[in-house]
Amino acid sequence: MQTNVSVRPVEQVVAAIRALDLDPIKFKLMDPEEGQGWSRAYADRLEVAYRGFLTLLVTHPGETLAPCKDVDNFWHGHILDTLKYAEDCDRVFGCFLHHFPYFGMRGDEDAANLARAAETTRRLYREQFGYGPDATAYCGAIKADNAAYCGAIRTGEAYCGAIKADSPAYCGAVKRDDLNVSLRPAL
Repeated sequence: MQTNVSVRPVEQVVAAIRALDLDPIKFKLMDPEEGQGWSRAYADRLEVAYRGFLTLLVTHPGETLAPCKDVDNFWHGHILDTLKYAEDCDRVFGCFLHHFPYFGMRGDEDAANLARAAETTRRLYREQFGYGPDATAYCGAIKADNAAYCGAIRTGEAYCGAIKADSPAYCGAVKRDDLNVSLRPAL
């Protein structure tokens, strides 16, 4: 998604992104029936990642960016609260921030463009925020017999876990002292 999201000063927009009240969105996303069934800790991490993605949209308006699947799900949750989303967009950006949900779905070239945009987003996230204690997870499902691959990337290290093909894919950041994972692709 390449966009110039605001004519306001970048510092003002970034401060407004930090000030967003996203607790109602997390509340819905944590619900196992109406949302994604995320834990509080996971929803908190995705809140940080979502704020980071919004910040990247503002600080890199000439780039084509794409959030990971769960950041996109967080964004969808925000959009579904239509009144809040419209008010937040107006307060933060001064205009409505549109979402194009078909990126990557319109053929091989579009899928390749999405992959490049996702890599650009990961690179810019690393450059702008680093991966300190609040490392952000990047994830994606790969069409290979419905297998899903997940991982949190920290300073060049990929942490993966195996999941069943019929289970949802969850990504998460791990702290170095919690490290007890394999460095191989999930099966």
